[in-house]
Amino acid sequence: MAVPIQKVLLTGFIHSMHSEEIVDDQFYQPEAIKDPACLYCWRRGCIISLSDLPNVDFSNLAALATEIEERSSCIGAEHVRLTCLDLMRACDQMQKQKYETFFFCQALSWTKNEFAHTRNKLQVLVQMERKIMRLEAKQQK
Repeated sequence: MAVPIQKVLLTGFIHSMHSEEIVDDQFYQPEAIKDPACLYCWRRGCIISLSDLPNVDFSNLAALATEIEERSSCIGAEHVRLTCLDLMRACDQMQKQKYETFFFCQALSWTKNEFAHTRNKLQVLVQMERKIMRLEAKQQK
């Protein structure tokens, strides 16, 4: 009896992620979830960490944002994908010596927040799926 209840809860959680636009329709594609290249970014927590704005290598940061954007896109993490696009533009402007620091800091903050929020939701999703697998294994014994 517990497994069906957990599956309903999991389905509801996934639907809430979709209705909150944390993920888009791509998230429902089985190949998106099973592609290790897409999930690698989320597991390793590869979001940007900056200690000091003057020491930032904007080309490396833009490359990291591109990687996160691509991997976010393949699993349907739309908010993160969009924030990465803004961050890439901000890095480009900073590299061209336009120094729109406010835009850059805003884009970086937005990316970090959306990444953390989405990663937390995905971690909850994985925990729910693992709980279902444990319950199913117990039932088969």
